[in-house]
Amino acid sequence: YLGHDSYYHLRYMLELFFPILTIFIVFCIVEFITYSIISKVNKNFQWLIMQKDEIPVLSESGLKKFLPHGFDPELGWIRKPNTSHEEIGKYGKTRWTINNSGARLNSDYDEKQSIISCYGDSFTFCRQVNDDETWEHYLSKKLKTNVKNFAVGNYGIDQALLRLKRDFHDNRTPIVILAVVPDTISRIVSIWKHYYEYGNTFGFKPRFVIKNSKLELIKNPINEIQKFQNYQRYLTEIKQNDFFYESKFKKEKLHFPYCITIFKNVKRNFSLLYWNLLIENKKKMNHDVSDISWNPMKIIMKTNLEWRVRLFHDKMSVELLKKIIEEYVKFGKENNFKPIFSFLPQKDDLIFIKNNYHFYNDLIKKLKNIENLIFIDVTEKLLEESDLDILYSDNNDYGGHYSKHGNEKVSSIFYSSLKNLT
Repeated sequence: YLGHDSYYHLRYMLELFFPILTIFIVFCIVEFITYSIISKVNKNFQWLIMQKDEIPVLSESGLKKFLPHGFDPELGWIRKPNTSHEEIGKYGKTRWTINNSGARLNSDYDEKQSIISCYGDSFTFCRQVNDDETWEHYLSKKLKTNVKNFAVGNYGIDQALLRLKRDFHDNRTPIVILAVVPDTISRIVSIWKHYYEYGNTFGFKPRFVIKNSKLELIKNPINEIQKFQNYQRYLTEIKQNDFFYESKFKKEKLHFPYCITIFKNVKRNFSLLYWNLLIENKKKMNHDVSDISWNPMKIIMKTNLEWRVRLFHDKMSVELLKKIIEEYVKFGKENNFKPIFSFLPQKDDLIFIKNNYHFYNDLIKKLKNIENLIFIDVTEKLLEESDLDILYSDNNDYGGHYSKHGNEKVSSIFYSSLKNLT
C-alpha cells in the first residue's frame, strides 16, 4: 500500500522516466542507422574515417606483398630491383620496370654512360606511362646520355634526399635533378601516411624537424618487419611527430555518438555519404556511373589542395622545406655534382594558380637566391599551355600524372636549361 505522497512521487518519476526512455530509444535507433550508413560507406571508401581507423588492422595479404617488394627500413618504401608493374590511364595500359641497379628501366639507354641522375616522387618516376615515355627517357634522347631515374612514388622530398645520400656513391653523376610535386610540403610534415592519406597504413616514413636552426632526422619508427605486427606500441611517438594527426585526422574522424559527430564537418561528410551511396545504388541497377564516379574523390582532392596552399603560407613548413633543399645543395657541394631542383605541378595546382594566385611563388623566389642551386621553373612553362588535359593521364581536375605528351613537354623544359651544362 502506497501513501498519498508516495503515490504522487511514483507517478512523477514514471512521467519523467518514460520521456527519457523514449528519447534514449530514439537516440539509439538514430545512432544505429547513422553508424550503419557510415560503416557501409567506410568499407568501400577509405576517406570517410571512423573510430576503428584510429588503430586500423593491417592487411596480412597486403603485408605479404609489401614487405618483400616494397618495404625499406630507412626510407619506408622503395621500388625493388628487377620488379615491374602495370597501370591504367586514359591512354590505356602502361608498364614500368625497375632494373638491377634500382633505377627505372630506360629503354635503349641503360647501358650508356650517365651524366644525370634523378630523384623525387611519382612525377619524377613518371607513373602511368611506359618506360620509354618518361621525361627522363625523352631527355636522354635529347642529351644522348642515360638519365637515370631513382624516384619513388609518394615520396616526400625528405625521403628523396635520404635516398640520394644513401645511393649516390654507387651511382655518381656530375648532375643531379631533384624534382617533386608542390604537395611535398604536406609529405615532409608527416610520419605515417595514414594520417593524411587515410588507408595508406603501410606508409611509415622518416621526417626532418628543425632544432636549433638545424635539420634533425626522426628515423622511420617502423623500421623492422616485426614492428608492423605491433605498430600500436609506437603510436604515441608517431602521433607526436606527425603534423596531421591533430590538425586533420582527429578533426575528420567520426566516432560515437556518430549521429552527432557527423555534423562537425557537415558539408564534407554528407557530400561523401550522398555520392558514395548514389554511386553504389546506380551500380546495383547496372547504371553507368562514369559521369559521377570521381565526385567523392573530387571532394578529397580539393581538401588536399587547400592543405598544401595553407602550408605554403605556414612559416615553419616553408622553412623546413627550404632547409631540406639547402641540405641537398650542401650534399652536392660535398660530392661535386651540380644540384638542380624543380617543382612538377599537378593539374589542380595549375588550375588553382590560373584561377587564383601562384601559391608557392614566394618560396621559388627564395630558392633562386640559394647559392649553387640551379632552379628550373617548370610551372611557368606549363601555365602557358592552353590545353592542360593533354599533359595529364586522367580526365579529372586532379589529372593523375603526366601523360607521354606532358613528359615530352617537361623534358623540353629541362633540356633548355641543361644543354649548356652537359
